[in-house]
Amino acid sequence: MINCISPTSDPRPDSGWAIVVLGSVVLGAVLASVLLFPDGVTVSMDPGYRPMPVLVLLVPAMLCIAAALLLPSGQGSSAVLVTQPGRVRAQTAGLLALAVGFLLLVPVLPLPEDYVLLKALMFIVVPCVWLWFSARRHGAGVEIHQPSVHPAVVVLPALLLGVLSTVGPFSSGSPTVWPPLATLVVGATATAITAGLGEELLFRRFLQTRLEALCGRWTGILLASLLFGLMHLFSHRVGPLGESAVRVIALQGTTGIALGVLWSRWRRLWVCVLAHVLLNGLGVVLHLLGQLA
Repeated sequence: MINCISPTSDPRPDSGWAIVVLGSVVLGAVLASVLLFPDGVTVSMDPGYRPMPVLVLLVPAMLCIAAALLLPSGQGSSAVLVTQPGRVRAQTAGLLALAVGFLLLVPVLPLPEDYVLLKALMFIVVPCVWLWFSARRHGAGVEIHQPSVHPAVVVLPALLLGVLSTVGPFSSGSPTVWPPLATLVVGATATAITAGLGEELLFRRFLQTRLEALCGRWTGILLASLLFGLMHLFSHRVGPLGESAVRVIALQGTTGIALGVLWSRWRRLWVCVLAHVLLNGLGVVLHLLGQLA
């Protein structure tokens, strides 16, 4: 178990062995994916996507991480400080329960549409309402510092992640068959809200923030990203459950690390949402523009 001992008003340092354990899980999943899928993997079951080597699919996320770490951090700190230790621990436990509960509920949903509704409820409505009431009644449990930085600096890594994952040599293509226009627009809009916004709220703004405060910056990033990857287990399942778990940790988990670094570096949620929306929706936008042309 990761040791998140008594938090203080100072930024919490990472535990070396926690970084080793969590990092080994991610690296082990990447290596296992390379060995299990020597012919590559596709990012979607829709017709038209071509198999791509796992390491090639990871390039946009790795470029995003490198750019975020190399670009100026701006003036000021991006630290997260604990103001109410007991309340933060309780909030973290509740947020972890939401993330794990969603994963357990997905396989028993009666209709595909329920996936979107459940995500909206558990990722947006419940945590936002709960944390808002908690902050109004007891005050904020964490204090988030935001450095001052030019928007162009923070946008570049987001564009690297979102655009290169959709077009270019690191993309596995696009569908050859698209749904009717109305269905496509409604589905893309729902995905932008529940995935682009909802997942970033729960896994970055709410959960990773508190994990960073309690356990250290990189421990928080890695742990939130592992949970983010596993959240895709059943929606992206292909083949045996174990192979699917390895795959989502390697692909979606690494994407989660990139998004987590964006949030931890600059504390601009809109940047994470922008990158996530581009990941899920840029292909749809290009298709619609092509239809108009």
